Amino acid sequence: MKCLFFLLFYIVITTNALSTATTIESPMESPIPDTSDKVCWLGSWSVYIYDAIKDPITVHIQSKEDDLGNRTVAFNDYTNWKFCLSSGGRTRFYAHFYWNSRTAFFDVYDNDMAFTYCTDNNTFKQQKCFWLVRDDGFYISRHYNPFPGGWTKLHEWS
Repeated sequence: MKCLFFLLFYIVITTNALSTATTIESPMESPIPDTSDKVCWLGSWSVYIYDAIKDPITVHIQSKEDDLGNRTVAFNDYTNWKFCLSSGGRTRFYAHFYWNSRTAFFDVYDNDMAFTYCTDNNTFKQQKCFWLVRDDGFYISRHYNPFPGGWTKLHEWS
């Protein structure tokens, strides 16, 4: 009976752990809506990428399961998406960044990164991770604070 319960529980978790992409107006002005009508059993996340460069940047975001495509982000604007965590801690999103002749490619979300730099340690509410793109590199934070307070530089342009 315990095995049957565990199997049923596992099936429910893995079928509800799909990602979706959504854009909202502002993380400070309105709450982030639920990822979808489904329940995120293992938690849900929103990742934001802000452009602090005077020029627009292009970001191509994808995971193993989802290609969110190219997004052009203007100066002082952002793009975001949200998703449910997958079972086994395998959720990973990566991005290609393009700014004039400069590029960068790296993970913008994985579980280790999120729990090191982004989590508020409350698995029952929507978690957020913020990226700030500047001309000197890429910064991450758990809150959208005025720069430089709370931001950690993780990557540089190539």
